[in-house]
Amino acid sequence: MPASRAAPGGGPRRGARTVLGRALRWTLGGVAAAAALVAVAGAAVWWWLPSDEELARRAGDGAGDLLGVPVVVDRLEWHLLPAPRVVLHGVHTEQEAPVSADRIVADARWSDLLRLRLALARLRLEGAAIPQLSLSQFKVRDAEEDGPAGFGPFTLAEVPVEHAEWQGVRWIGRQGRDLAYGGSVDFGPAWRPVRGLLEREGASPPTRLAIEREGEDRWRADVTAGGRTERGELRLQESGERYRVTGSLDFSGVDVVGLMDAFERRSIVSGRASGHTDLIAEGDDPAAAMRALQTRTSFTVARAKLLTFDLEAAIRSAGSDKGGTTQLDSLTGIVRTEADPGGTIVRYSDLKATSGVLTATGDAVVQNQRVSGHVAVDLVDGIVGVPLEFGGTVKDPTLSLPPAALAGAAVGTVVAPGVGTALGARIGETVRRIFGGEDRQEPPAPRRLPPVRRDPD
Repeated sequence: MPASRAAPGGGPRRGARTVLGRALRWTLGGVAAAAALVAVAGAAVWWWLPSDEELARRAGDGAGDLLGVPVVVDRLEWHLLPAPRVVLHGVHTEQEAPVSADRIVADARWSDLLRLRLALARLRLEGAAIPQLSLSQFKVRDAEEDGPAGFGPFTLAEVPVEHAEWQGVRWIGRQGRDLAYGGSVDFGPAWRPVRGLLEREGASPPTRLAIEREGEDRWRADVTAGGRTERGELRLQESGERYRVTGSLDFSGVDVVGLMDAFERRSIVSGRASGHTDLIAEGDDPAAAMRALQTRTSFTVARAKLLTFDLEAAIRSAGSDKGGTTQLDSLTGIVRTEADPGGTIVRYSDLKATSGVLTATGDAVVQNQRVSGHVAVDLVDGIVGVPLEFGGTVKDPTLSLPPAALAGAAVGTVVAPGVGTALGARIGETVRRIFGGEDRQEPPAPRRLPPVRRDPD
């Protein structure tokens, strides 16, 4: 039988088996060589790549360069699959009261990285502590000022961060008050929020701000506080390199005590408030604008109650009767807030309280929990304009007669207890004004809110 014919039983020819075997060996050899090459390349990359500790150090150095204060990253993890992710653990600044975060997670997309485009699909912040005094020491540098070198081979995307969220972020005020917040924001181009939520974690009743973009640089703002949800508006205007944020809100039936409790503040008034709020913030960038925030609120509290003073008893006793409460038919006034390097200033003006037995008018200023102010009280039985002064702290306020009025009250007490005491206080204060002048130290005049310029819709 010729060698080229098939062997009995239909088996493959010997030459064919030789060719297939050789091809299989070449294939396996090629695969083995490729695997070896990949292994060698992987080992080289692994040898070339810095360790996680070195990456953590570099991340801390980079953050410190941008923030202007030393930053330490305890640990860094990174993953490439299924999508690029970097996780920072134990991030903190080297300050007396450090700004810190338990965990920061940054998620990216391969499609962006392969195009050398710097963008984060999600940025998450967990368990952070932000002392206000430490934050004011930052000297933030804009990486975009470095040009292309600031981001290496990457270019900054039109939307650098698409979605950011935070949980258990504690804001620590100047006086040590520690309040936790949570929330999220979706960004559009130029860092404009598309929607956002800021919530006071653990507050009861719920306290939150939710915004939704409704037009170019205009947002709807839903404010939930004091058992009510009210709808307002926020606007952003740019003039050259200046940013201007304005807003307005009408509200009604807001529980004053519940609102103050949400921020762990003691209210000296109970009742339900109605009124209108305007806000304005202006600066060279959005952050600077918010640091210059001013608000003006006109309000009315129906069936209000003063929780720390009995005004009638204080008048009749020349300020010696402390404590108690005062039931009011109404309380009206204007409250302004103003950012200040020494702490937010809260000014109360045009205050007017009425009840069945008295009418009181006055003003007050609160800063760093210290309160000062003046009130004049008229009793319905003819005692008119008796002066009282506020002092002390918000937690422990005091109400007393000024020195001249106190001297007059002592004389009045000799003439006639009760009514004579109050009349003497009024006479003593009047004599001081005539002969002694206005020597009391008035708080600095508040800066008026500039007019709001509205863009046509």
